Amino acid sequence: MIEIFFYLIFFISLIFLSGLCCLKYIFKLDVTLFRFSEIGLIGITFFTFLSFLIHFFFPLNTNINLITTVILFLFGIFRNSYYLIQILKKNYLILIISLFIVFLMTLNYNPHEDYGYYHLPYIINLTSEKIIFGLSNLQPQFGWNSSWLNLSAMFYLPILGLNGVHMSNPILFFFVLCLFIETAYSKKNENRLSRYFLIILSFYIIIKFSRISAHGFDFPANIFLLLSFYYFLKLNETYDNFKLEKYFIIILIFSTLALTIKLSTFVAPLIVFASLFIIKVKNIKKKTITKSLLFCLSLFLFWVIQQFIYSGCFVPMFEFTCIKSVNWYTLDISNSIKAVTGAVNKSFRDYTGTLTQEEYLNNFNWVSTWFNRNKTEFFEHLSAFLIPFLVIFIFNFKYLHISKKNYLGIKNKNILIITLLFTFIGLSFWFVKSPVIRFGIPYLYVSSFFFIIYFLKYIFKINLTIKRGILITLFLSLTFNASKNLNRVLNFENRESYWPKILKVEYSSKKIDNFSINFPDSKIISNQHQYCWSIPFICHIDSGNGINIYKKNEYIFINQLNNKN
Repeated sequence: MIEIFFYLIFFISLIFLSGLCCLKYIFKLDVTLFRFSEIGLIGITFFTFLSFLIHFFFPLNTNINLITTVILFLFGIFRNSYYLIQILKKNYLILIISLFIVFLMTLNYNPHEDYGYYHLPYIINLTSEKIIFGLSNLQPQFGWNSSWLNLSAMFYLPILGLNGVHMSNPILFFFVLCLFIETAYSKKNENRLSRYFLIILSFYIIIKFSRISAHGFDFPANIFLLLSFYYFLKLNETYDNFKLEKYFIIILIFSTLALTIKLSTFVAPLIVFASLFIIKVKNIKKKTITKSLLFCLSLFLFWVIQQFIYSGCFVPMFEFTCIKSVNWYTLDISNSIKAVTGAVNKSFRDYTGTLTQEEYLNNFNWVSTWFNRNKTEFFEHLSAFLIPFLVIFIFNFKYLHISKKNYLGIKNKNILIITLLFTFIGLSFWFVKSPVIRFGIPYLYVSSFFFIIYFLKYIFKINLTIKRGILITLFLSLTFNASKNLNRVLNFENRESYWPKILKVEYSSKKIDNFSINFPDSKIISNQHQYCWSIPFICHIDSGNGINIYKKNEYIFINQLNNKN
């Protein structure tokens, strides 16, 4: 148990130092303008950037990761020792609270349901070989990979081994929690729309996402997109040049990372373009943001190139982005993704009627089954959002002021229109294409928040001023989170380890093209035991059938036998 606590401190420090180095030495910015939490979240993006860059040339194995870690850690500490001491003095209480909560969340959590299916096997590939051409021919899910798994592979270090790859989500939650608590304690801009947005979001996230097992990489994508919305609101609320520059850089970085983590955050570029328009109107110098633009463009291009190397498609969901002439192209991958994800995401497995899968997916025949399948989860999310909102409302009831005037003002009214446009587009595509609740959380949250704001300000002309109850509601939310996780840890039956459990699957091997192919061969009959989990590279669920493997210029190529040139 104690080793998890110290590893958390180590990795949190590493990511913070990465953000510090990125802002100070690459972007050449004054780091004192940024909050502790913001530096940490930018550090996550920079570490992700490094994972792409390194993996083009090297496997993300323990030696490479250790060298990267030591360089960043020592450089960051020795060049910024005084600043680090000041940060600790200023934020020690927030750091202690956040660390305690995240520590409890990390103990004994069960990995996400897709972890053994393709999350961990994908990480095994990253740590075993430099980038592999045609990786999606091993398993189609590798074709629509997430940058979050690249980041996780960077925590594969000596001694820790695969336990380290579980640390990415706890580290993210730590910095997000720090941002929430910093905002709750701050008295600055207390009646700004952006502050209300983040305060209510913090209660919702702390309550609803109290268990890391529910995160996967949907949570990272969603939280970075929601934080992009938050800083977009802040961008509209200031004319200070330093703040405008800072907020735009954060929007750009967070939006880019969100998009590379999961394509369900496809509205992220709209936030960036709207922000570009705003800073142009407010006359921000282009030179101050050039480096961040180049950095984010490079990150996005790295991700797109990786997609192409894995599948032969720049965006595997769209067939027009595929170059079918390359011999590692994964045949019909676009249609396979649409067929599989469409049926699963629209609850076809729960359907008991006579329609075929194709008929079920047409003409919204799926809606009733989908709604019955998801209504309980909808209610849980809505409760986690509304209950803290109502508590805050009750605490501030005597501060309500009713007036015929429009208290939003023209500036905030424009924010409302633009943000609702983003959510309308997001909700429409989400509902039609992939209506899994966890995919649509950013759009559902933003639309719900602005609906309530619109309802209060325009219908009842209520000017809600939040003066009381924030810290009490935050305390109650954190207590709920801590007690839920403490109860889980105390009732955990297996006391051998407090690390997340990785299923050990029996496997067999055979030789194909001078490569050793491993595949699940468990005596236990279950879906989970049919997956690769941590079976050594190369693992192929179909025992190597239908694929051809060869090496060219020190890179491994995998193609399908019926697509061999």
